[in-house]
Amino acid sequence: MTLLDKLHKDWIKKRPGYRAAYDGLEEEFAIVSAMIEARERAGLTQAQVAKRMKTTQTVVARLEGGRTRPSTRTLERFAHATGAKLRIVFEQNKSHRALG
Repeated sequence: MTLLDKLHKDWIKKRPGYRAAYDGLEEEFAIVSAMIEARERAGLTQAQVAKRMKTTQTVVARLEGGRTRPSTRTLERFAHATGAKLRIVFEQNKSHRALG
């Protein structure tokens, strides 16, 4: 277990606001993880993906680092560059009921 993993587990237990803040980022983490996974599955470096997207490695690093929120168009370009298919799915939030 890394120091970061240990800190994360400790903070979840000891800092009440930490868990809520962390859980609030779940969707962003999922997008970043999916992007990194697609690139690695394709066996590509960030620089190679950037070249295919006609952008820079820095832009790809920012996308994978979660420092920017990608548009749907950017996600489509990333998917195409990695030979993946972009799918966007709406799932019912378990804590919300449909209105009506």
